[in-house]
Amino acid sequence: MAEVQATYTPKVTGGARRSAASRLLGRDWLLGWLLVGPVFLILLALLIYPFFDAILLSFQERFIGQDGVWVGLRNYTALFAPNSLFLKAAWNTVAITGGAIVGKLVIGLAMACVLNQRLRLRNLWRGLMFLPWAVPAVVTAYAWRFLFDTSGPINGLIAQFQLLDDYIYFFNDARIALPALILVVIWSGTPFWTMNFLAGMQAIPAEQYEAAEIDGASTFQRFRYITLPSLAPVILVTALLSTIWTSANLTQILVLTGGGPNYSTTTLPLLAYLVAIPGHELGAGAAISMMMMPAYTLLVFFLTRQMLRQE
Repeated sequence: MAEVQATYTPKVTGGARRSAASRLLGRDWLLGWLLVGPVFLILLALLIYPFFDAILLSFQERFIGQDGVWVGLRNYTALFAPNSLFLKAAWNTVAITGGAIVGKLVIGLAMACVLNQRLRLRNLWRGLMFLPWAVPAVVTAYAWRFLFDTSGPINGLIAQFQLLDDYIYFFNDARIALPALILVVIWSGTPFWTMNFLAGMQAIPAEQYEAAEIDGASTFQRFRYITLPSLAPVILVTALLSTIWTSANLTQILVLTGGGPNYSTTTLPLLAYLVAIPGHELGAGAAISMMMMPAYTLLVFFLTRQMLRQE
C-alpha cells in the first residue's frame, strides 16, 4: 500500500519550477517595460535621436531648407583655420567660465559665512539673497542691460557727479564688455553657491568649533581647519555643476551683447547658434556643438563620480 501511495505522490520537476518562474518573471518584465517604455520613448525622441543626428549632421554641408552634402571632416578642420572665430570663442568661454567660477566661489563663501551667523532677521536676508537665483535669466539680462546703458542709472550718476569725462560704454567697448558680462554672470549665479555652502556649514557639528575654541584656535584657524575641509566635497560638486551651466550659458550673452563688440563676448554655444540659425549653416553649427562634447563628458564623469563617492 505504501508502494502504491508512493507511486501516486505528485512530483514537481525542475522544468515545471523553471516554467512557473519564467512565467512570473515574464509578467514582471512586461510590467517593467510598460512603466519604463514611455520614458524611454521620450528620451529617444528628445535626446538620443537628436544627438546622433547632430553627429551625422556635423559631417555634412547642409543649409536650412536644403539637402545635406557629405563633406567628411571639412567642418571640423575649418574650425582650426587661422583667425578662426572658433578659437576666439573657445578662449572667451574659458575666460567667462573661469572668472565667474572664481568670483562665485569667493563671494558665495563669504555670504554663506555671514548668513550662517546668528543675525537679526536672518531669514529675511537669506530670502533676499536667493532673489537673483529665482529671477529668470531673460529678466536679469534686461535689468543689467538697463543699468549699463548709456542712459541708465550708472552713467546717469557718472554724469551727475562728473566722475568721468565721458560715459562708460559697457557693452560697446571690447575692453569692458567681457568683465561686465562676467559681473552679471557672478551676480546671477552666486546664490546657488551660497545656498550649497550654507547647507554644508549647517551640517558641520558644532562640537568641532567648540573644541577648537577651547584649544585657543582663532576664527581664521577654525575656518581653515574645520570649515574648508568639511566643505571640500560641496565645493567640488558645486564647481562642476556651475562650470557646466556657465559654459553653456546663452540667454544672458545673447540679450546683453549678442556676442559683440567684434566677437569679444562670443562663446562656443553662442557661436554655434549664430552659425546654425541666423547663418543657416546647420552642419558647421553642429560641428561646433560636437567640439564641446568631450569637455562636458569629462565634467559629467567627474561630477557623477564625486556624487557617488559621497553616497
